[in-house]
Amino acid sequence: MKLGLVGQHIQKTQSNRLHTWLGQQYGLDVSYELFDMVLDDTPALAALLHRLGEQGYRGVNVTHPYKVKAWDIVTERRNTPAGLGALNTVVFEAGGIVGTNTDCSGFGRAYRAAQPGQNPGRVFLKGTGGVGRAIAFGLAALDAEHLYLYDEQAASQAQLLADLQACGARASLVAKADVEDCIRGCDGLVNATPVGHYSTPGLAFAAELLGGQRWAFDAVYTPIMTEFLQQAERAGLSLITGFELFLHQGIDAFEFFTGIKVDPEVARRGVSNV
Repeated sequence: MKLGLVGQHIQKTQSNRLHTWLGQQYGLDVSYELFDMVLDDTPALAALLHRLGEQGYRGVNVTHPYKVKAWDIVTERRNTPAGLGALNTVVFEAGGIVGTNTDCSGFGRAYRAAQPGQNPGRVFLKGTGGVGRAIAFGLAALDAEHLYLYDEQAASQAQLLADLQACGARASLVAKADVEDCIRGCDGLVNATPVGHYSTPGLAFAAELLGGQRWAFDAVYTPIMTEFLQQAERAGLSLITGFELFLHQGIDAFEFFTGIKVDPEVARRGVSNV
């Protein structure tokens, strides 16, 4: 079974290791290729996906910065909220390209494992692109008390707000002048930007703003302990690492590719969280 990953700056991903490991455990001969490339627009991504389907790939994962573009390419979406607007997993079928978003479902699984029985509360979400949209809808499904959205791209955050409110979620935008006060008053902090990734190092939230919140999540998992999570740990917050999202979204993706139910502990043995 031929699988792959389409994105930028993906050479340190463990997706190939996870999917080939799961193939071995469940009796499938799986190959997983990395397509680390710059695609100028949605038609370029569509052309690549159609070409991979013609070359016999069963499916591919789609990561930054192509998740939103993938939404309009597929012919069918499954197991994904109608307003989410981003996809990270596609399969090639006779009738076309079918997509889903396992970031959304994977975040829900990761949160419930880390914070069993606890509502996410008031959450500050930084970054409203592809992964931010998935996490926002995942938090809405967890019945978060309120989502505070912030992104330097005004159109992106406004669109996510409209889509969340259309689905009945409680959310609002945060003006730049109000960011610090809002962060201090929240229960959870989410970094859904690339800041902290090995290719874009930095601190997603200023250290002096941390403390008093209950939990922190960083979508970045290369490295796993980003500067943000290191500072959050020092401030006493409970951590959900990007590795946990990676693991659970990968399990959901493998199940989408194959129809095989995966034991999470089997998956965890195949990849490293250090």
